[in-house]
Amino acid sequence: MNGMTAGRIEAVLKAAIAERDRRIADLERQLNALKKQMAAAAQDVPAAMAPAVQAAASIEVKLAPTPRSVEVSKVKRRTGEAERKAMREKHRQQQARREAETDDKADAKAGLEGRSFLYVGGRDCQVAHLRQIASSYGANLIHHDGGLREAVSRIDNVLPSVDCVFCPIDCISHDACIRVKTGCKKWEKAFVPLRNGSKSSFERALQSMSQGETAQ
Repeated sequence: MNGMTAGRIEAVLKAAIAERDRRIADLERQLNALKKQMAAAAQDVPAAMAPAVQAAASIEVKLAPTPRSVEVSKVKRRTGEAERKAMREKHRQQQARREAETDDKADAKAGLEGRSFLYVGGRDCQVAHLRQIASSYGANLIHHDGGLREAVSRIDNVLPSVDCVFCPIDCISHDACIRVKTGCKKWEKAFVPLRNGSKSSFERALQSMSQGETAQ
């Protein structure tokens, strides 16, 4: 029942229920005819056998509901099987989507394999995390604190060896930012301003770069 819609499943179940009701009606007609035959036969047997005939009729009446119960059980079983198949199909589709997303991410990360980036500014406590993120993409990250302790002139020495420069605009000095922009133009390197110095901002930038959306 792969690919069967909810409307189709409902139609199948309605048809099964209709068939069940038809069979129950047939059984009830047969039972009524049997009871009439037994009543007529009871008039022709000796009085001593009448209780036995009545007992047989009683047994038939007690057994009569059994076909209805069987049909209801069949319908419930079919409904359960349909629901289980639908759930398995849904799970299979979700699994396929997850695998496709994983493959896409792996392909995207492979696009940055072996590249080197310079990150200027930001917060010292984030540097180790930023390096781990870059490493997960197969890239190397060089950090410059933007002039807090390191000389700004060192940026000029690092720029020729990197592919791209990231600058969090909320955590970098004006002088260091101007130095980076000037150096990127000189060495024709990509300059990527980040909204802030968070890990998520840096990772989003790497994702965009892996998809060929890096701003120059």
